[in-house]
Amino acid sequence: MRGKGKIRIWPAYFDIRYSRGEGRRIPRNRAVRDPKLEDLEKVSHKLGLNPIIQPEKRFCRQPWKRSGVVLVDKKGSKTEIINKIAGSLRG
Repeated sequence: MRGKGKIRIWPAYFDIRYSRGEGRRIPRNRAVRDPKLEDLEKVSHKLGLNPIIQPEKRFCRQPWKRSGVVLVDKKGSKTEIINKIAGSLRG
C-alpha cells in the first residue's frame, strides 16, 4: 500500500548503533538508540505528515530483520523530513 506523494522512513535512519554505511542518515549526535516504529509514527503524526505504518517490511541493508517502515507525506525533501523527525525524536 504505497501512496502517491509518500516517502519511506526507516528506523535505521535514526539508530545510533549503525554507521552511515549501515543505513544511518543523520549525524551520530542527533541519533537515538533503537528507535521504535511507533515512536516514528507518533512524531510523524505530530509533524502533520500523515504516517502509514507497514510493520512487515524489511530494510534492504538488513533483510534478516523485520524493522517495518513508516510512509509519510512528501512535504519537502527527504533529508528535510528526516531532520525534522530526528529533532522531534530526541525530545
